[in-house]
Amino acid sequence: MQENSENANYYQQQLMMHMQEKSKRSRRQLVLAITGVLIFLVAAYILLTVAVPKFAIRFISVDSEISMGNRFFNGLQEEIKIDQNASTVLQHFADQLQLSKQYPIKVSVAVSEDVNAYALPGGHIIVNSAILKELQTPESLVALLSHESTHINRRHSLQNILSQMGAGFIISLFTNAGGDAAKVLVGNANYLVQMNYSRKLEMQADLEGMRLMEKNRIDPKGMMQLMQRLKEVNDDSEMKHLSFLSSHPLTEDRINDANTYIHSHHFTAETLDASLEDFWKQIKFIETKED
Repeated sequence: MQENSENANYYQQQLMMHMQEKSKRSRRQLVLAITGVLIFLVAAYILLTVAVPKFAIRFISVDSEISMGNRFFNGLQEEIKIDQNASTVLQHFADQLQLSKQYPIKVSVAVSEDVNAYALPGGHIIVNSAILKELQTPESLVALLSHESTHINRRHSLQNILSQMGAGFIISLFTNAGGDAAKVLVGNANYLVQMNYSRKLEMQADLEGMRLMEKNRIDPKGMMQLMQRLKEVNDDSEMKHLSFLSSHPLTEDRINDANTYIHSHHFTAETLDASLEDFWKQIKFIETKED
């Protein structure tokens, strides 16, 4: 009887050890499965938001991008109110500058209390009325337009949209169903308004924006004036929601970078073109009158 009892205990222990080992294997398999899924998701995210957009953007012509931007803008007009009078004057102001060789820069003033400006693919720049009221010099307005034009010239807006929308948007572009993709985007105006760029792209837009100002014989100090003014009316905790003054990098860092550029490039300021001065005064008059 004792031998049978010992054998029973032995087999019971073996069974328990087998069950424990099986449980450990199951947990290891579960951990491996979860790890595999996470690796797949990370790889898919990188592929669809980084690698694929950089590859796909090469196959989107400038004409297609301009057409796409027009569709976005047309849809956006259903969500925002455009001040036609101010837009006309601001367009005249922009027309005095050489902002792009590839894209027709079209500027519009949106009636909004958000101190913001943003660019759509293909040449559209939306400037909120609130930011125009805050600007104090025509040079700072040139800086704003130069910064946003750089986003357009470097196709940052298109790249950002491709990254955000992922494979579905990209497939729609290659299957001539861009209209459907555009409906998805313009159906959510907040997405277009609140597009954020990476730190690298913002710094590039700052730097090349100042170079663009110099090509137009406009003092690049206007970029620093713009940032300093916007820093006065918005702290960095709020700026993270703005497409122009993103919190990556912090505004103070961008002011310092602009200052470094200005001091390392000897630019002789010229008298501002009379047409720019005139259109600037008209813009400020309109914004003051509408307060």
